[in-house]
Amino acid sequence: MNRVFEITDRGKVLWIIFSLFVISTSLLCLSITQGGNKMTPSYEINGTKTLKPEVYDTRIRSSLSLFPVPKDNSIGTNDLNNAITLLSFHKGKIDYDKYFKNAVDDVEGGGEYMPIIAPDTIGFGQSRRFLLYNFRTRDVRYFSIVASLEETIEKIAIADARQKHFIFEIEEFNSQSEDPDDKTFHLLLMDLSGKEAKLIKKIPRKTGVPWSVVSDKLFLYDYDKKHLIVTDMKFEPSNHPLADVIKRKKSKIDFTWIHPHPYLPFAILSGGEKGSSYINWGADRDTTPHLLFSGATQFSFSPDGKWLVYKKENFADDTFKTYLMPVSEKFPHYLGTPILLLDNYFNPNNCGWTTNPISFVGSSLNELYRWELTKEAHPWVDKPTLHDYVVDYDLEKMKKETEQGLVK
Repeated sequence: MNRVFEITDRGKVLWIIFSLFVISTSLLCLSITQGGNKMTPSYEINGTKTLKPEVYDTRIRSSLSLFPVPKDNSIGTNDLNNAITLLSFHKGKIDYDKYFKNAVDDVEGGGEYMPIIAPDTIGFGQSRRFLLYNFRTRDVRYFSIVASLEETIEKIAIADARQKHFIFEIEEFNSQSEDPDDKTFHLLLMDLSGKEAKLIKKIPRKTGVPWSVVSDKLFLYDYDKKHLIVTDMKFEPSNHPLADVIKRKKSKIDFTWIHPHPYLPFAILSGGEKGSSYINWGADRDTTPHLLFSGATQFSFSPDGKWLVYKKENFADDTFKTYLMPVSEKFPHYLGTPILLLDNYFNPNNCGWTTNPISFVGSSLNELYRWELTKEAHPWVDKPTLHDYVVDYDLEKMKKETEQGLVK
């Protein structure tokens, strides 16, 4: 394990505090015009200091698929020994705890992962099947979602965890066509509370109409027509304050996917031609969309909602980096200054979050990277938490530079 900091004197403490969060004074402001309306400028990052990770050698030649699990200080993988393996971090070492070994055939090889379903339950899809694992009862349940070899599971969402209702996006190829892009998509609302999967409702998903879940609503967005449809988790027509803002501001935004904050009224809109934007629907906030970054993807909020991690492209050399941002109601736009985590990136299935403590974990080849975001991991912090320290520092910086409308 690599230590993040070694502190020997006050001067070194000050250097660490300075070097960790200092952002290059050279910020490239962007001003994007869409539909005759000028968006509020945001900035591109030209340089930051790195918050160093703990690095562990897994002695495995390939990256591990990772997903959240209902155990403190742990993250899960299904890539080892046909089991669900919980990776826990203790005193510079990784503990490997195996569960459900050989309970299901061929469980290795990735999957369509999802958040923790219940305090004792996880689940993920693979090809045409869905697996539910209960750590309390040690029970494994296997569901066949689709039978045809022409159909595969592309995406899964929780519709009702208590009733074990799930939404599956299914991609179906036309085997009679020579065109490899000749395929259709549909959404299935499935009841998995019994021994077998039961179809509740099926609706089509047109090509070019991706979907996202915001709170307990389903957003289907036709990005060519800029047309938004909102349903509840039973596919019945519904509405949401974010939908109202998007419809009012549609001439100013361009996006494909929505990444909502778990409890604050704002979201990241990604996949636009100009880049990613942030938008909020708070009653006491400016709901004007703002360009966030160009070349940014894979936005992921921490389970406690206090941090945001994302991957960002460096257009100069066509490489990617991983960044962290603090999240707080104290910021006018909820987001603070980016911090560089790594001059590299993780594939979506090769990274995730742990709880108690909150940490971000990524896997790349034989190495596992971990950033623990607590005061205990950074004892030089002179605030109750690392988050408090970063937010307070950012607010002072923003006031000096009158960023996000803050004034001295």
